[in-house]
Amino acid sequence: MEFYLYLNGLRRGPFREEQVRLYLEDKLLQASDLASDGRDGEWKPLATFERFGKEPVAIPAAISLPSVTEAPLGRVTPLPAPAPLPLPVSDALSLALESLGPYARATLAPNETPYHRTSLHWIVFVRFALLALAAFFFLAIPFAIAVQALTASQLGWFVLPLPAFMMVAPTLAYVSSELVLTDIRVLIKTGVIQRQTLEMFISKVESIGIDQGFWGRLFDYGTVTIRGTGGFSERFDAIARPLEFRNWVQRLQGGAAPLRAPAPAGSVS
Repeated sequence: MEFYLYLNGLRRGPFREEQVRLYLEDKLLQASDLASDGRDGEWKPLATFERFGKEPVAIPAAISLPSVTEAPLGRVTPLPAPAPLPLPVSDALSLALESLGPYARATLAPNETPYHRTSLHWIVFVRFALLALAAFFFLAIPFAIAVQALTASQLGWFVLPLPAFMMVAPTLAYVSSELVLTDIRVLIKTGVIQRQTLEMFISKVESIGIDQGFWGRLFDYGTVTIRGTGGFSERFDAIARPLEFRNWVQRLQGGAAPLRAPAPAGSVS
């Protein structure tokens, strides 16, 4: 049976049942990841599929399996041929370049493979939206009414749309921010006017701290602090799915995907 997986906002597949089971055993997939048993099937967590709901029983190391089975009358029956090897992890779980932003596409080395991306959380709009509403009801409307009462002019009503311009700054920050993990580096860019960038080798990341309050745990966002060798530390606020981001860094550091050195400039991979 073939399965489709929903990863990083994209449908990927098809995958054989053996491939999905292998990715679950290697912790490259979680039981909560969405999957369907056909191109038009219903998306549901992998744990709800009966074949993936239970962990496979491991064979003790002390037991050795014979290479052949003795059949009656001295006949030897060979074991069935092994199943085809699953697709490499890099081909199955890597991101398409079209799904990355311009900064990440321009920064990737020729032999560098992206595996995970995230962005700022929509919570960045909330504070500015509340300020815009307060300015609209308590400043713009009273000003327009006062101008009309004092001058009998309608010009004061033209200030009503002005509070909406408060949403420009968070919108630019949201659409321009990129957080990408590759098999080699961590690539981060946030902000437009106050631009914050980070490019660090995965092997140089010592730890990633996650700071989530009540609302952060409820809406799945938080502050990510990346600590590197030599006491380096960089903080990024309002990051969406921070725990998933940290888990992917740990997977890549643990060798879940092939780690390679970047090719020299001008080389062709």
